[in-house]
Amino acid sequence: MGNSSSNRKSRETLCEAPRPSPEENEYLYLARFDTVLIVDDSGSMKGEGRWRIAGEALAELAYVAAQYDGDGIEIQFLNNPIVKHGLKTKEEIKQLFESITPEGLTPIGSKLDGLITAYIAEYKKLRHTDQQPKPVNYILLTDGVPTDSKPLTPEEVIVEAAKALDEIYAPQIQVGIQFVQVGADANATRYLQGLDDTLKHKYDIRDIVDTTPARAGHDLDGQDMIKILTGGINRRVDNEERAKKNTRSEICQPVVERFTPS
Repeated sequence: MGNSSSNRKSRETLCEAPRPSPEENEYLYLARFDTVLIVDDSGSMKGEGRWRIAGEALAELAYVAAQYDGDGIEIQFLNNPIVKHGLKTKEEIKQLFESITPEGLTPIGSKLDGLITAYIAEYKKLRHTDQQPKPVNYILLTDGVPTDSKPLTPEEVIVEAAKALDEIYAPQIQVGIQFVQVGADANATRYLQGLDDTLKHKYDIRDIVDTTPARAGHDLDGQDMIKILTGGINRRVDNEERAKKNTRSEICQPVVERFTPS
């Protein structure tokens, strides 16, 4: 009788224990990955308050991502060679960002090529050892269309990376790329969305790209954070957003629109 009462109390305690929110469960997925945030520090980022917008978005995204990456996140820039590892606090992220001056072009393809080529080489070398690198999640904040020329356009780089991953039978989630547009340039929106929507079928390759448009003026809430932080590595999240987009009639603009000065 005593044991029965004790077991009942144990079950009641378990039932009453707080459960993780849906957002928390999705964020836990990040713990399986190394997160690399890349910021467009080109000269065009000086205009229309974009640099401030990027800084605020970076601080918010980096802080959340760092909570689920045991060794901290990595932050890089398109032009400035500085690389910071293991950042965990908003203050560290803010200090880094304020030390950078935006200037130069927008070499998105070149940057991704350098990072992904080095990563795949390391993965091929260590994949059959106990030092196999964690899957990687690249999140790139940018304001516009890249300035790269052939053979280093983002499209070419992404296609070659996907083919290389297929050739070595890497897991589908081994590399993910998320583009977050700062500002609302229509040409940039179309270009980045095209990288997300067309490459898989055009080249018959794995889907490793995501972009994150949202309703105009829509706050960066929990679901938006999940989409940005996991959309490039979690096909379910990406596909759910794609389904929503196909049934939505309003004009879409970048998720960081809320940061745009009035």
